[in-house]
Amino acid sequence: MKMSKGAHYKQKAALTVVGLAVFIDMLIYGLVVPILPRYADSLGATQTEIGFLFSSYAIALFIATPIFGLLTDRIGRKTPLLWGLIGLIASTLMFAIAHTFWLLVLARALQGVAAAMTWTAGLALLAELYPSEERGKAMGLALSGQAAGTLLGPTIGGWLYQWGSYQLPFYFAIALAVVDAILRLVLLHDIPEEKNEKYVSPFSFMKNKDLLLVIGVVIIGASVPSVLEPTLPLHLQHNFSANPGVIGLLFAIPTLAYGLATPFIGQFSSKIGYKNGILLGLLMVSIALPLTALPAILSLQAVILAVLGVSMGMVLAPCLPQLADISQRSGIHSYGITFALYNTAYSIGLMIGPILSSTLTDLMNIKLSYLVIGMIVLIYMLVLASALRKAKNSSNNIKLSK
Repeated sequence: MKMSKGAHYKQKAALTVVGLAVFIDMLIYGLVVPILPRYADSLGATQTEIGFLFSSYAIALFIATPIFGLLTDRIGRKTPLLWGLIGLIASTLMFAIAHTFWLLVLARALQGVAAAMTWTAGLALLAELYPSEERGKAMGLALSGQAAGTLLGPTIGGWLYQWGSYQLPFYFAIALAVVDAILRLVLLHDIPEEKNEKYVSPFSFMKNKDLLLVIGVVIIGASVPSVLEPTLPLHLQHNFSANPGVIGLLFAIPTLAYGLATPFIGQFSSKIGYKNGILLGLLMVSIALPLTALPAILSLQAVILAVLGVSMGMVLAPCLPQLADISQRSGIHSYGITFALYNTAYSIGLMIGPILSSTLTDLMNIKLSYLVIGMIVLIYMLVLASALRKAKNSSNNIKLSK
């Protein structure tokens, strides 16, 4: 179907807004990483309290996402996108002026609430404006903003802190967010709001087996990078005598590979089918993750981390358009709740990954830990493949009986 110039403009405007929103959100998320532990320590926080400070983002995201999923379906996407940005500016200002540990926790939690608004409304807006065959490419491009923000945030935050003061990175982030706010107001102006007046219970989605299987994939995809965070730095330090700078560069490799690959993965998965793309991604992760703990030379370690980054993109990028397709096929058309479930699953993955890898590494060692997690991913891939095959056979039988 040929699309008008006006429709193309609205698609591009929405993609620019969502990609930039995701970039700014993850940039500010990462900006605090090299700053907060030192500052919280100066306020007398213990290591456990600092861990709670960082996890407060995922906890708030987990709690707030279903609420804003329902809300964005009722009131439309544009208003929550603006609320999300206001929340992000407020939380960043709180970081800058905080003089107590608990105000830092409140700022981090508010950052999670703002992310729940931005991600849920943004992805739902793209699902509405793009047809099924183009969603993979569009959402892949939006996710490359996530990778770019994650990659640049800690570097910019650390550099501004060294060059200026504790407050400088946050004032820089507020200036970026204000520019983003102006762009959102301009670019979203001509995009019509779509509202769902009917109340749709999130529990109605829980009866959809296809959706639950994809939610499981999102949990796995989100947990993989968080599996590395508490365990791989010590492994690199012991095996390669890597200093924090080298470890930081090595951690940037999978993020960079993820960001560069996701637009191409979006197009590729559109051609081979989103389900086949997800299965391929899970297989790649099940192989690449155990290999991450094996290299004896640093260059090989870098190559395997790059492969793991591409594998993570191959798992997560097809999930977004696949979820939109499931929502569309179900006839409910509730993209707000659909992507709220995505965010909830993502936050669960962020919470599970570090606990699982730390516990298994304590019980065994990092090599066996990554091997066990790789086996879990492989088993899930086989279960998913079997379920998809049965669903396809069932569909063929229904067609033949007609």
